[in-house]
Amino acid sequence: MARPARPFEGIQHVAIKVSDIERSLRFYTEVLGFSVSEIRQPGEHPVLPDVGLCFIRCTGLHHDINLVFRRGRDPELEALPKIDQGTTKDLGIHHFALRVRDRAEFNGWEAWLRENGIAIVRGPVVHSPTHPEGDGTWGENRALYFCDPDGHRIEIFCEMAEMDPRTNGIDPRWYAERLRQDGQDPSRFPPAPPFRPVAP
Repeated sequence: MARPARPFEGIQHVAIKVSDIERSLRFYTEVLGFSVSEIRQPGEHPVLPDVGLCFIRCTGLHHDINLVFRRGRDPELEALPKIDQGTTKDLGIHHFALRVRDRAEFNGWEAWLRENGIAIVRGPVVHSPTHPEGDGTWGENRALYFCDPDGHRIEIFCEMAEMDPRTNGIDPRWYAERLRQDGQDPSRFPPAPPFRPVAP
């Protein structure tokens, strides 16, 4: 059987284990502004006797994040070392990202996080080897990173590059417009090179 020809529409949600559901709910709803769709306690369904599920959303869909928890606080999880804030020392999710519309919203979120005592562990930064403000890394977006109470690293970003599928490079019109928005003259910079889709 052949693989379906239609590509995926995108990555829709992430499920993360949390050690204290009440603490995590306060963080994701009060600090990040998520809404709760539903909470199912451990044991509500025979298939999940030990696991509770809290579905939260930032869009019109039922959930964008699924907080997975055990009854009350989970001493076994709390006893584990905190996640190493996004390093690659261990297997698992490195980070997940939340997209905002534009630079003004991005700056507003940075100010809000700082006002609420949330440490920015990296950024704000422009991930780009070609943009004049770029940090030399890859990804082609503007980003900042912080952690939830269990140490899961979260990215807020805007201005993700739009791709030209014919060249596997950044759409030159998008790239020129981003430079103009950043107060730069696009004619002073070479076009962004195409990417290598596979290892050499």
